[in-house]
Amino acid sequence: MTKWEKFKHSLYLFRCDFLDGTRNLRRKIWNKRIKLWWHKLFIRKDEFHLSLNMDAEAMMVMNKEELKRYFDDLRRRRRIAHNRDLAKENSE
Repeated sequence: MTKWEKFKHSLYLFRCDFLDGTRNLRRKIWNKRIKLWWHKLFIRKDEFHLSLNMDAEAMMVMNKEELKRYFDDLRRRRRIAHNRDLAKENSE
């Protein structure tokens, strides 16, 4: 491999690492913090609301403890939305 090829290869690797780092930073700030906070703010009345779906990008940057809390909270919010949906159907 020539010096020029080595330089291009190292530049490519730096670019890939830089892009992965910025994607992870965006996932940590936007998906894991702001977006999840917004979804937790209100429990939706419809059990099929988009906020009750799993966010794979946020899960990519969570550790095991955070994943456990995320799944517990998601399960709780889904159960509440399901019970509200059932109550709405029974009242009609």
